Parts: sequence; structure tokens; C-alpha cells
Amino acid sequence: MLFNDNSGFKLGEELLFKLTSESPEIRMRTLEQVERGFIRCIRLKETLNFKPQLLFKQLIRWFGYTPLIAVDRVLTLLLELLRSEYGNVVVKKITYERLCIELEKVMKILYSIGAKQGIDLMKELQNLVIKIYNSQLCFTDTETTESTKTMSNSDSVNDANLEFDFYDQISDVDYECAWTRASLDDLATMKILLESLKIENITETELELHLIQVQVKIQDYPAEFFLQSPQLFLELLQVQKKAWKNNTSLLQANRALLAFVKQLRNRILIRQNILCYVPILDSPNTKPRQLRVPIALGLLLNSCLEILSSMLFTPSNHNWLLLELLLEVIQIFNILNTPVALACTEILSLMAKRLIAYCHGLENSDMSQLVDNLTMPRLQSLILNGLLQDAVALNITHGNGIDRTNARYLIQPILMDSSYLSCVPNRRKTLSNLISALGSEFNLEQEQLLQLKQAYSLALSQLQDQPKLTGSQLLQVQSQLCLVITQMGSEALVKQLFQSIIDSTPLFESNKLLRKEAESLLSTLLDLHDDHLKSTVFSLVAHSAVQHFHAIVNKSKYLPGCNNLDLIRQHILGLPLNSVLLRKLLFYSWTPTSSDKIKQWCTDYLTMLLKLCNVINKQDFEIVCHLTTPELPLMVCRSTNQTQLHNVLWHIFEPDSTYLEPLQMLRGNLCYMFNPNLQLRKEATIRIMYTLRCQDYVHDALFINNLSPDFFGPDLCVVQQPMAYDNIFTESLADPLQGKCSVKALVRLLQTADLRASIRRSTFVQLNVLLQNWEAVDEFVNHDESYRPVLDALRSPLKRDNHNNCLEIVLPAVSIFMKLLCHSADFRSEMSKICEVYVCLLRVLLLSHSSGSELPREVSACLFLLLFHVHITTNRSTMVLNADLGDMLIPIMCELNAAMPLSTADEGLCLEKKLIDRRFAGNADLAAQHWRLHIAHNVCQTPANITLTLVENLNIRDTLKLKMEDLALVQATQTDVQLQRQLLKASNCSDGHSLEQIVDNLQTMLVLLRTSTFNDKTKNFWVLIHKYIGLVPGTSVDRRLYISFLQLCLSCLDQRNKEVLNGITEAICNNPHHTLTMLLQDRGVGLDMMYLICQCLVNVIEAKCIIDNSKTVSNHNAQQLYCQYFRQLSALARQHFELRQLEHVRCLLGVLRTLSDNTLSLSVTEVKSYAQHFIQLSSDLRTSTQTGSQWQRDCLYILAKIQTRDLPLEKVLRYLLSLCGHSDGEVRALAWVSLANCLSNVSNQEIADILNRLDFLPGGLPACCLTTLLDVHELMLVRALAGRVFIELIPLNGPDATIELMHRHDFISDTLSALKNMYINSTVTVNDNLVGQQNSCEVISCYIDICLRLVKLLPFWAANLCKHGFVNALSEVLKMQNSTKTLSKAYIELCSVQICEFYALMYVDNFRHLQKTVCQDPVFMEFYIRLYNKVLNLECPDRMLVHLMKLFLVMCKDDNAYLFLFEQLKKQQQLRLDIFLYGLHLSYCTHPVQRYTLTVISMVFSKVQSGSQQINFVTELENYVLPLTELLPSDDQKIELEFVRVENTQNSVHSLNRQQQQKQPEPEQETHISGVNCTNGAVLLYYRLDRLFEHFFPVKTYNFLHPPSMGHVQVCDAIGGLLKLSPWAVRAAKQLKLLDRVFQLFESFLNDSNIGNASIYVRRVGAHKCRDILSNLLVVLNMMAKWHSSLYAVITEPTVANNAVRLLIRIWPWLSHSALLKQMTVQLAMFFTEHSLEMCKQTSLVLPGQSHSLLQLIVRVAHYETTRNNAPEKEDNTTPNPNLLQPLRVMMNCCSCTEGRLALSKMHVLDMFDTILPATYTPNLRKIRPHVVTSWLDFWECYSRYEIGAKPCHLHGLLNTVRHLPPMHPQRLLCLRIFRNMCFLSGNQAHFVNFAEFLNLLRDIIAQCAEINVVVDANTYGSFEEERLVVLMLWKLFCFGAKYKAMLRGTKLLKQLIHLRNHLDKTRIDFPDKVQNIPYAESLRYLLENLFESL
Repeated sequence: MLFNDNSGFKLGEELLFKLTSESPEIRMRTLEQVERGFIRCIRLKETLNFKPQLLFKQLIRWFGYTPLIAVDRVLTLLLELLRSEYGNVVVKKITYERLCIELEKVMKILYSIGAKQGIDLMKELQNLVIKIYNSQLCFTDTETTESTKTMSNSDSVNDANLEFDFYDQISDVDYECAWTRASLDDLATMKILLESLKIENITETELELHLIQVQVKIQDYPAEFFLQSPQLFLELLQVQKKAWKNNTSLLQANRALLAFVKQLRNRILIRQNILCYVPILDSPNTKPRQLRVPIALGLLLNSCLEILSSMLFTPSNHNWLLLELLLEVIQIFNILNTPVALACTEILSLMAKRLIAYCHGLENSDMSQLVDNLTMPRLQSLILNGLLQDAVALNITHGNGIDRTNARYLIQPILMDSSYLSCVPNRRKTLSNLISALGSEFNLEQEQLLQLKQAYSLALSQLQDQPKLTGSQLLQVQSQLCLVITQMGSEALVKQLFQSIIDSTPLFESNKLLRKEAESLLSTLLDLHDDHLKSTVFSLVAHSAVQHFHAIVNKSKYLPGCNNLDLIRQHILGLPLNSVLLRKLLFYSWTPTSSDKIKQWCTDYLTMLLKLCNVINKQDFEIVCHLTTPELPLMVCRSTNQTQLHNVLWHIFEPDSTYLEPLQMLRGNLCYMFNPNLQLRKEATIRIMYTLRCQDYVHDALFINNLSPDFFGPDLCVVQQPMAYDNIFTESLADPLQGKCSVKALVRLLQTADLRASIRRSTFVQLNVLLQNWEAVDEFVNHDESYRPVLDALRSPLKRDNHNNCLEIVLPAVSIFMKLLCHSADFRSEMSKICEVYVCLLRVLLLSHSSGSELPREVSACLFLLLFHVHITTNRSTMVLNADLGDMLIPIMCELNAAMPLSTADEGLCLEKKLIDRRFAGNADLAAQHWRLHIAHNVCQTPANITLTLVENLNIRDTLKLKMEDLALVQATQTDVQLQRQLLKASNCSDGHSLEQIVDNLQTMLVLLRTSTFNDKTKNFWVLIHKYIGLVPGTSVDRRLYISFLQLCLSCLDQRNKEVLNGITEAICNNPHHTLTMLLQDRGVGLDMMYLICQCLVNVIEAKCIIDNSKTVSNHNAQQLYCQYFRQLSALARQHFELRQLEHVRCLLGVLRTLSDNTLSLSVTEVKSYAQHFIQLSSDLRTSTQTGSQWQRDCLYILAKIQTRDLPLEKVLRYLLSLCGHSDGEVRALAWVSLANCLSNVSNQEIADILNRLDFLPGGLPACCLTTLLDVHELMLVRALAGRVFIELIPLNGPDATIELMHRHDFISDTLSALKNMYINSTVTVNDNLVGQQNSCEVISCYIDICLRLVKLLPFWAANLCKHGFVNALSEVLKMQNSTKTLSKAYIELCSVQICEFYALMYVDNFRHLQKTVCQDPVFMEFYIRLYNKVLNLECPDRMLVHLMKLFLVMCKDDNAYLFLFEQLKKQQQLRLDIFLYGLHLSYCTHPVQRYTLTVISMVFSKVQSGSQQINFVTELENYVLPLTELLPSDDQKIELEFVRVENTQNSVHSLNRQQQQKQPEPEQETHISGVNCTNGAVLLYYRLDRLFEHFFPVKTYNFLHPPSMGHVQVCDAIGGLLKLSPWAVRAAKQLKLLDRVFQLFESFLNDSNIGNASIYVRRVGAHKCRDILSNLLVVLNMMAKWHSSLYAVITEPTVANNAVRLLIRIWPWLSHSALLKQMTVQLAMFFTEHSLEMCKQTSLVLPGQSHSLLQLIVRVAHYETTRNNAPEKEDNTTPNPNLLQPLRVMMNCCSCTEGRLALSKMHVLDMFDTILPATYTPNLRKIRPHVVTSWLDFWECYSRYEIGAKPCHLHGLLNTVRHLPPMHPQRLLCLRIFRNMCFLSGNQAHFVNFAEFLNLLRDIIAQCAEINVVVDANTYGSFEEERLVVLMLWKLFCFGAKYKAMLRGTKLLKQLIHLRNHLDKTRIDFPDKVQNIPYAESLRYLLENLFESL
């Protein structure tokens, strides 16, 4: 408004704009001009032409410019403007909230600059604003209604002439490119909706009807359409504003906006899914524009806040909807990760502040009335507090550079709302997190508040009737308690604390920390400011001290268990003392603020302490004096006006007394030298001279006996003019470095021993001058022993031989000494303890008293500094005393700072004051209420238990006790309590209007409880709703009330209120004629009621309450009920459609859609009928626009849910294909889903026939599917669905035709392009900025599945794919994991299923390609391993793991890939274990994931066993040690594993490695190392395998007649492989008794009466019937063989060995039916006996009940295999026969035991050599296979090592064999070794010595060495083994007796031996390097030397 009058003074806009100029001069001149003109016109009442609101805004903006000037003038001008007639214009143009926010900003600026007058003016301005707007913040209950009505009327009047045009608030920057473009038809329908809202002179009923239609139709359109032209959203805001102004239709307008907001939220969530991404086709110039979502939400938020602000204190049925709108809007901001507009947040803060102020200011004498008045404002306050908190949190989290201080200011109202924080704990926690996010400053405030709360809680626990802390415990927490001891004012708490000191006194000697706590507590108690508490403390201290003193005097006990003198030695007189406490007592005895009683008692206490000298011995009193020494000078000062204390001190300081040490006595008398009393100074002088005279006689010092005290006078230390401290350090160093060097040089000079006196004197003078600088003194003090020369200078001149001119050197020395004392506190403390220093200074003072120089004054200063060093603090320019010395004559001018340090109680008071200023904004009343509520909550535990009486009885201050207003506020804050109150009021209410108001109140409570959990008390909701919802509304008032209850019911159902859900379900099920049902079936029901009823039914059906609630109806009856509703509503929908009530049909379709989600018991005829019905219903509204899209969605969804098998397929397909081109993406998607369902329900032949008839489709249906998939401009979801349909059509279309179609559309190239534009996340964030073509993982998955399907149909086509870059691009997809932290499940499935399956499928024919690509790509394999982690973290990774393991098996075929993969797994030990453990769970039995897991494990074990790889997988598993506490039990049974206690992983691994190195580890041996229970990966893997074995082979129920499955074979193979390789697994198997279970398994089989004897069974059923038995036996025996082939699986127990042998014997009859079984059984026996002596024994013995031993059976096998004639024709004679080797190996093993050798001897096993080695060599021997002879010779060589096998036999056969075989032949060597073994048997010596043929053989062997050059013929000979064996036999036969030695000398053998030695020596000389490499050369030389030596 512009006041226009040409005759008046004018303030133009140009002039007013200059008020905010950048130039301060222009601003000031403009202000003067405006001020002068405005004030003159106001005073003269002249007309002023200007814009008042512009002037007001410019003056406010004045405070935003710096420097801030003329503050008072601007504020005064603002006051005058508002007081004038122009103020009304200002309040019309500027809202109250906006104005208050701006004034608060100005107030913060004024506070920051400290403008006190400006603050006063600002407060006056704020009060004037409140008065003008007629909205007082605090008013009484009687004024509430009138004030709010006045304010509402005032707002209405002010806004009557204002036009709310939101278009003016929007600029071009508030628009963005539209998400989607609306079609022309959509624009037309939206314009119709828009026009229906803009009809002039429309009635309220018509407008409400149109708004309800908007609510129903809003789901048709994407929410962004409402933000585009024609701006339907802005029109809804206009309608809301107009409805608010006119007080009509506001409820429906808010509901329409709420429906839009929910639609917008859903749309935002949908758009965040990548499947809903669609690139915009329009060019940037032609793209439509839409209003930005944050801007639109900001407009809505601002509008709702403005409306709500005007109705905060007025009962209204709109508030709850406005609050719900605010809640929804804030949630959308949270979804968008966008900050809320600051202006809106400020308005929220202001409204919250208003409500809180109102709630805190409301008073009433009636408690019930007070709570009623508080209920609704408090509920709104709670909701707004939560909204404000969420908004500020959003701004902090997502705001860029938000002002943390401003954010703290915004949440200030919440921080001051103590009842909110105490009654809403979840919000308190989030608020704490919010404050933490604001920064360290606010965190400190939070910590301080928490510190005080803990202190209050601890103090209250001591005042309540509950277990209290003991004395020592109280001392430990005294620092916390003392923070609030003053505030609480509790005398009982003070007494408890004091008593804790007394009770803990006996513990002080042993617990020094406890003593410190006691001293600290006593110090705090003495410093209490409360007079009553302080008086209590001093009376307690006095009582305890007097008791202790009397106990000492009377020689009684002060405390039980304590000695009085011991306490005194510990410085305890009643209470523990220290120098600080003594100083406090001195302070309180002196300070005028102390009462006379306290002063007197402090004096008495000090007197008692000093008078202890009369009652205890000298040594104990000296201990007491150590305590009083620092405070003695201060005691002397205090005794000037305390006669009692003076007398005691004067008596103690007597020189001839023996109470004190000389130093203490001298210091005490020196203190009196500064006393203002002349007489005392005189007497003190006499005492000091007497003391010095005594010193003179003792030490070699200058005599002063002739000096009289009268000569010096009493003013020896008195200085007439005190020395100015700032004159001591006056100079500064021009060059600090040079000054430091000078100081060091002078100090070194003074430290010279033989320095002349004159040089020393001049050096002291120079040093004294130099030390006038503070830094120089610092350097001097830091120099080592620098003060020694100064002390010597004070001491030496005073000796007898140096008394001449002594003062010349003393003068600078004293001056230097004084400077050192002034500079360093440590130096003062050190010197004050040296008596000689005082003596020297006093002598200097006496000698220089009459000199008239500065020396006496400086000496007096030194003495003063030494005496009062504890109380002095110095720096460069000042000296500060921390104690008031009274009238003492101080020689140095100093400052006084006698303030006592803050005690803990003072810190608590300061802390609380800081919190009042910052957290409570200076409001002490709110702070007091906070602590009252905290105390009440602490005492009563829960808000529900808080009462006034419980707090009233506490011994605390009245200000901390709960008030009635506080209790009312707490009760109003408890939502559940108020909920019951409102429900009770509603049940007793009979007035319709009041009841409607109560329902609105309940709606508000539901808004608050929206994020909370309903408790059991909410069942009364249904009682209330059921009472009215079952009545038929008659009048319009009843109808309105019924709609209110319907809305209340819907709100409860939205929040899943269980009681309401069950109640409405029971009502509908049990009463077919319920009002809801009848109204639903009434064709004349209004749209508003129909909409609400349908929404309620949808919520009930979605909650599945009918089925879940067993009390209501059974499952079958529920289905019948669903069918009944489905039939009725379907018919009703058709009826409404015929009446053209389309909105009613929409509501019913929503219910029908929800019903279709359940199982409907419909007949085939009904299904067909309803399908045709909905197809027709959909076709009737067929349109390609968004209009009616929700209609189509519902119809399609219902069709997709019900079975459409019997419908005419062609018609249905044509209908669905027509909807595949709908403009709505969800309609298209549902059409494709329905299309896929239709195709899946019919046969392939029928589909092929129909596809041929779909001629209207270009290229046919497959081409349409493929083109839709390749269409990058289509919705991603639709593309994926079309791709899936295409995949299903490939077999029908044929692979060749499909490939041709793909070539036609360039499918492979498009696939490669799609891979390059792939988006791997499932959600789209705001920061992604996706533009152009994008492809989701689902779309890429379709591309790959198409290729997979074709490769399966045409395997050769894979070779063509390998030539394309598409295959290589797939590996790049797997490497995209690094681009994001969180991967979508679709991407993980794409990589782990499609890509892995594709590569695995290529293994058969294209493995070379894989070896060249992925197997050589370490990056690919690294990401492949990472993929395992991602997959295992999913819920159901089974299918993915199968394909991952397929590719794993393929890549492990390549050695390089295998090494790299396991290198990666080695780095990720937990992942490696998880991969193998996951698939071994019992729940995956017979599942492919377990099959492939076991395959991988077996493959890995085989790799490890072969030793071809560098990485030992089993060893790595064993090295992976993990604590058992980190393991979760995977099965129901307890993990019965071997637990090894290890200190750490390394110790465990090393310990195990040491065990592995042993040849025969002891399984029962355990490692006992302190630590935790741990296990390793191998044990865990075995445990899973053992569980599987137990599952596949149940001991009692397993049937060998059933063939073993693949699982049986794989589990046994895996267990055998693990037990073969891991000793840890073997030990775990022993713990779990696996061997016993296997034995029981075999026993059950062998004892089965259905099978019986093997021969009889085979004859009875036939040989072919026993295959299953043999297969089972082979499976288990194979596992046993692998297991016991390990050297760790040794059977040592006789019982186990007996069972094993017995088992093999019983199985033996089955061996004749299977050669493989025989081989496996003999092999197992071989492994059993390989390392077990016990097994050898049991094998050799004939067990009880058996006719043969196992060894006899084995020997029979060996004989049979040796002599059998039916050997295969193609058998290689050089290849050893395992069927012979294994039994011979068992025989060799049994040779190790006596029983075995005896059994072999009895069986005459060596008789076999009559056949294979006859005495006469014949050509027939060639028919015997060589490996048979070799094997038997090998056995004989072993057998001949023992006496029973070394008897000479078959010697000619052996000799013939040796002679007829070439050197180094294996059989020849074995024969020689047999001869060697026989020679070593002493009984054979005589026989062999006389055996000429044998000796000739030996001679020939030795001779052959000379004929053959071993080095040259290394390829043919290359060893001295035969010679070594011969020499060894000769040495044994001939070198151990003179007779035999002579016989050897008489033979030619000696010559041959000599020749052999010479030949060997020659060879060593000729070929020294090569001889070392010849086997047995060194051994032969050694034997020859021994042989010749023995000869």
C-alpha cells in the first residue's frame, strides 16, 4: 500500500533503497534524511508518501551490514513506525512468524556486539509486536479462548484483502526439466480437473465433491504431471488458502493435498529404481518444465504452517490433517536427501516455541482442568518438536555450509522442553545425536548436562530408601556429588559425606588415593557458600577434632582400630589435613564474611594443632610441623589480632625450646621481623641475634658478640620505602643470542676456582647488570649449578679471614640472589629449606645495616621471598600474593589476589549457570523446571509413576521439588495416558459436535503415534469405533460424524492397529449385514463415504487379518469370504459402471485388486466369466493416455492373478498386446506379465498356431519382443519383461530363425553397446545425473540369457560369440564392482549366474579361449573372488554359488588360474572357509550347491595330494586359527570338537607344525597353553563333513541294498581326502569316534539277516543283485583307505585293531565277487599295517571264532596273483601288479612283529622261490613276469633282516639270478642284499666262508669294478653299491677272528680288494669332482679302510 498525497512529504523507493548501500556514509546520510522527515511528519501530523512495509524491511536489513552504526536510532525509528498509523500496514503485509524470525535475528546480532541499550529497545519492540498482533505468548486459562479468537479474527481481517497467488512466489529458477511429458489428452483431462476447482460461485458441497474426485483420480497420473502446466498442484494450494479464508472445504482440500503428497512420495521412490528409468527424447529447447519438487514442497510446507499457526490454540478439525501433511512433507525431504527451507524451519521453531511457552505458562488450581487445557496444545507441541528436530537434522546432514550456531538456535525450544525429553526417550536419543553433529562446542554442553544429571542421580540415590554407598565408595564419587551439593541444599547429604571421611580414616594409610579424595571433599565442604550448610560442616569438623584431641589428652581411642599417635603421624587431627586445608582455616579465621563462631573455631583448631607439642613427643611434633611449615608465616600474620594463636606461636618459637628444628624456629622468628608491632619486632631481633651468636661459636664465622640489639634497633627488616618490583627487571636484550652467550661466559668465569678477588668482584657486577633482563635470568637459572658461586659469595666474605671489604662483593651477590628468587618458584622453594641461606642473609643484614646502601633493603626482600614463597607468584612485571598479609611490613611492592580457587561445588554452580545461559537461553525458570522433572523422574523411575508426595519427602531444597504445573505437563506429555482420557471422554460423550472434536483429538494423537508402537491399551479404539461405525447415519450431522469415524478407522488401519484390524474383521465376517457392507452395496452412497470404506477394506485385506486371526474364521471360510466379496463387488462395479459412476468403480477396483492377491475358490466357469468381465471393463475405458491408468492397472493385475487358461487365447493376446503400447509404464509392464502368464498356461503347439495368426504385429511376436528389449527409450522394466518373453519364445521360434532375427536387428552389437552403458546400482540417487541410454542389470541379464539359450540349443554358435568383443566385455562387467561400495542384488546375480554360467558353458568346446582370456586376467579373477563375499552376504545365495563354483572348477583346470585364485583366497582366510562351509550345511543335502561344493573340495584335495601346486590348501586351513567365541552354531547339535587352548594364532600354528614333523604324532596329546579356546579351519571343515556322513550313512538305518547316491560318494571322497592330509582332522575324527561309527555301519550290514552269507546271497538273488552292496562297500572302504593312508591315522588300541581285522575277515567272502573290492580291501589292510605294530599283530593272529588269520588270507592272495595263468594279454610285464604288491606289502609289514614272522614261517612263504627262483637256471624262468620276481625278492629282502627269514636257502637260485643279470639290475641288487642279510646272521658265517661258489661270485663282482671305468661309464654303471655290499659281507665274514682273517689272506679276494682300493684312489685323483657325485663311493672307501685296518 502506498500512501499518496502530492501535498505531503515523500520518501521514495530510491531513497529507501539507499539505507542498504554498501557505503556507510551513504547509509548514515540516508538514515538522517529519513529519520528527520518521518519524525517531523509524525509530530506535525502531516501526510507522508511512502511504502511502510518497504521502510520497515530496509530498517531491518540495516543490521545485516558492517560496521553496525546508529543502532539505537534505527530501533527507535522502528518503534515509531509501528506505533504510528502506518504500523497496521506493516502487520498486514508481514506475517507474525516472519516478523518474529527477523526480530530474533536482530536480537542475536545485538547480543553478539553487547549493545545493552539496543537490547532494551529490541525487547520493547518485541513486546510492541506481540501487542499489535494480539498474540501473547503466555496467558491464563480464562484468557486463552478470548485471546485466540481475537488473534484469529485479527488475522482474518488483516488477510481479507490479500490475494494468495502462489504464481508470484515462483521464479524461472524454480523450474526444472520435466521427468515425463504429458500427452495432449492428459493435459485436457487435467485442465478439466483444474477448471472444476476454479468454478466461480461454487457451493461448498460441489467443491468438496470435486476435491474427492481429485483424490480418486490422482492415482492415474504420475505426480510430476501436477507440477507441470496447467499447475494443478498450485491450484490445490490456492483452494486450500481460499478454504482457510472462507472456513469452508478445508478438510477435503487438505485430504487432496495429502493424497498428492503420498502419490509424490511413491513416485519418487519408484523413480529411484533403475528399472523405472526412461531417457527423455525431447531436445533441451523443447523439453517441458515442471516445478522443482523441493520448491513445491516448500510452498506446501509454508502454506500449512501459516494455516496451522493461526489455529494452534483454537479447537479445529483441520489441525491433525495439517500436521500429517507436515509429517509427510518432511519425510519426502528425507527421501530426497534435501534440506528443508530455512524460512520454514524457522517458522517451525517459532511455533514450537510458542506452544512450549503456552504450555509452561498455563496455570490452574484444578489439576484435572489443567491437564485438559494442556492436552491438545501439548500434543501439537510434541508433533512440532519432532518435525523441527527432523528438519534441522536434514539441514545439518544435507545442507551445504549450514550455520551450526543457527541450527543450535533453531532447536533451542526442544532443548528447553524438559518434559518432552524425559517422556519421549527415543527422541531424546536422536536429539543427542543431532547435538553431537553440531560440533564439539555443543557436545561439550551436552557432556556438561550429562555430568550434572549423573551427579543429581547419584545424590538422590543416597537420599532414598535403597542400598547406599559405603564410606569409601562415597569418597570415590565425591567429585560428582559435590557438583550439586549446593544446589540440593541437603543437610543429610552433607552429613553422609562428612561421615564417609570419618569411616574411611583407617584406610588412609594404605590407600593414598582415598586420602586425596577425602582431603578434596573436606576442602569442598569448607568452601560451601550456603551459610546453613557451612555452619553444619564446621560444627561437624569441630566435633571430630575436639573428640580426637580429648582422646589424645585422655589417652583413649578416637576411632576403633586406630592409634591416636599414628593418626597424628598421618597428619590427621579429627580429619585428614594438608597445607591447603590449613590455609582455608586461616582464611576463614580472618575473613570478615565468616561468622564469629566459625572464626573462633578455626582459631581453636589451629591452637589445638600447635598445642600438640605439649602432649606428644618431639619426634611426633616435628612430623606435625612438616604439615604447618608452609603456613607458619601466614599463621604469624593472622596472629597479629589473635592473642590465643599468638601466645602459642610465640612460645613455640622460643630459641631455647626444643619443639622445633633450628630452621623452623629461625623462620618463625624472622616472620615477626615484618610484624607491625614494634615490641614484637624488637623481641624477635633479640631472639635472632641470640641464635646467630650461637652459630658464631660453632662455625668459623665473623664474630658479632660485640654487637648489641640496641645498636640495630627493632626495624632491622623494615623498609621505609618498599622496593618497586617493576624496577628489578628493567632492561631488555638487544641481541638475545649475545646476551645468552654473555651469561654463560660469566657463569663459567665465576666457576673458576683460582679467580682473583678483583676479577670475581667485577664479574659479579657485570652479571648483576646483565641479569636485569628477565630472559637473561632464565638462561642463568637453566645453567647447571649456576647459583653455587652466588651462594659462595654470600658465605665466603663473612668468614674471619675475609671480613675486609666484604660488602663490595656481597652487594652484587645479594642483588643477583634476589633476582633469582624473583624469577624462579622452584629456586625459592629449594632455598627456603636451607638454614645456612637464612644465616648468611641475616649476617649480611646486620653488617650492612648502617651502610646506607641498597643492601639492607635487598636482603629484606630476599628474606621475605624465602619466608612467603608459597604465597608468591611472579612474572616479568608483577608479583602477586595469594593471601592477605594484613598489616605486615612488606619490603616489596606487590599485588594481592586472595581469591580462593574454585571448589567442586563452585564448579557445579558455574556449570549450571552456563547451562542456563546457553541451553535454556537465560530462562532460569525453565532450567529449574528441568531439574525438578529430572529429580522426579529419577525418584519415580517412570513418568507414569511421578507424584507430588514422593518428591515432597526428600531432604532437598523446595525449589527442586515438583510443582503441580510440572506434574500436569508431564501427564499431558504422556500420550498413552491422554489417549485413555480422550477415549473415556468419547465413550461418555453424547453431543455430536463434542464427539467430533474428540475424534479430531484422537486423530492428532494418531499422528503422534504414527512412528510409535501401539500398546495393549489401544484396544479401546475399536470399542469406540465399533460403537458408532455399526450405526446407519441418518441425518447430515450423523453422516458427517460417521465419516469422521471412518477416517479414524482408516488412520488406525494405516498404522496396523491390531485391535482395530481384528475388530473390523470380526464384525464383517460375523455380520453379513454390517453397516459397512450395506453401505458398500448401496448404489446411492456418496463418493466420500465409498472412498473411505474401500480404503478401510483394502487395509484389512492387505493385513491378511482374516487368515492370521484364528479366532475369527478358518482358512477355508476366509477363502469363501474372499470369494463372496469378490463376486459381490464385481457385480457392484458393473452396476456403478452402467450408472456412469466411474469414481465408485475405481474405488471398488482397488478392493478387488487386493482381494485377488488371496486364494480365491472360483470355479473354471467363474474364472472365465470374471476374466471376460475385467477384460471388457478394461476395454470400456481403453485409452492410450494416463487418464484411467489406475483403472487399467487394477484390471490387469486382477487378470494376472486369476487363471485365464480357458479363455480364447488369441483374443486375450490381442487385448494384452494392445495394452503393451499404453502410455503408462506400469500398465505396459502388467500387460507383458499377463502375456507371459498366458503363454505359460498353454502348450507349445497351440502357441505356435496362434503366433502365426498374429499378423497385425510387424515381424511377429518374437520380433516385437526383441525390438522392445532393444528399445533404449522404453521403460527398463518393460524391456526386461519383453526380453523374458522372447527367451521363452526361442525354442518355439527355432534357434536358426532366432539367430537370423538377431542378425537382422544387430543384436550382438547392441548387446556390446548396452554393456558399455550399464548401470549396476538398483537405485538412482540425485547425484547420479543419468542422461541418455542406460541399461540395468536386469536388461543385461536378458541379453546374456538369450545367448545362453542359443548356445545350449546350438553349441557351435559359442565359437562365433568368442570372435566378438561381447565375450570380452562380459569380464569387464565383473570388474565394475570397484565403482561402487554397495552392489545391487541384480548386479550380483548377473555376475554370479549369467556371466559365470556363460563362461562355464564355454568350457566344453572353447576352453582354449578361456585360457587365453579370463584365466590370464588377474584383475578378473580378483573381482571374481570378491564376488563370493557379495554373494554370501545375500539371504539365498544357493543358485548363485552353484554357477560360481562351476566357473571355479573350470578355471582350476588351468594351473596359472588355480595358483592365482588360491593366492587370493590365502589373503582372505575367512572367505575361503565360508565358501566351503556354506554348501556343507545339512539343509543343502541333495542340493546342487552341496554337490558342487564337494566337487570343488575333492578337486582341491587331489591337487594338494599330487603336490603339483605351490599352495597347500589344507595347510592354509590349519593355519587359520579362530576363537570359538566368534563361531555361531550352524546345526542343532553341540559342536563336539577338539578345543585347543592357544595364546595366539602363531603359537598354535607353530605347535601344530612341530607335531606334523613327527613321524608318528600322538593324537591324544593336547597342547596346554594359556589363552582362549580356539579351533582352525580344517577342524570346522571336517565337522561339517562329519555331519553330512552321519546324515548319509545313519548307523542303525542305512541299507546296503540301496545304491549309493552321488552325495554318498562325494562325502566319503571328501572326508577321506581331508583325513589323509590333515592331522587336525584326524584328531577331530577320533574325538567324534568316526571309526567306531564306520565299524558299526559294517557290523549292521554283516549282521543283517536279509543278506547273510555272501555266497548264499549271491546264489539266491543273482550276481547282478549284489551290485548295490558292492558299490556301498567300495564307497566306504575307499574313504577308509584314503584316511588310513595317512601317517597320522595310526591305530594303536588293541581293541580297535582287533575290530578292524575282524571286520576285514568278515568282508572277505564278498571279495570273490569284485576284483576292485578285493584290491580295495587288501589295500586297506596294507594301510592299516603300514605304521601300526598293533595292527600287524592282530593281522597275524587267528582271532577267536575265526579259522584263518587275515595274514593267511593275504598270503593266499599273493600266491594266487603270483601263480595265476589268466593274465591279460596286453598286460605290461614291466608294470608292477598292485594286486600282488599290496599283499606282499602287508606281509612285509607283518615281518615287524614276532607274531607275523612266526605265522609267515609256518606258512613256508619262501617255498614260493622254488617256483620263481629254481636252483638250476632254465629258459622257462622268462615266463615268470619280472615284476613278480622283483616283488617277491623285495619281500624276501625285508624278511631276511630277521633271523627266521635269514636262514640260508635257495642260495643257488640267488646265485644264478645274480650271475645272469647285468650289474645294478634291481633283482641283482635285491639278491645281494639278501646275501648281506644272511651274512650278518652269526649262525651262517661258517657256511658262507666255506661256500666257494659264493666267494667266487664276490670276487667276480669286485673284479668287475677294475674293468669298468665308473666315471666314464656313468650312464651304464654309475654306482659303487654292489662293491659296497660285497665289501660289507666280507668285512662281516672275515674280519672278526684270526682264523677267518687268515683264510681271507689266503684267497685271491685280498688281491682283488687291494686292486679295488688302488683303483678307487686313482679314480679319486683323476676325477676329484666327479667321484664325489658317484653313489656309495665314500661309503665304499670307508669300508675298505676298516677292512684293511682290521686285517
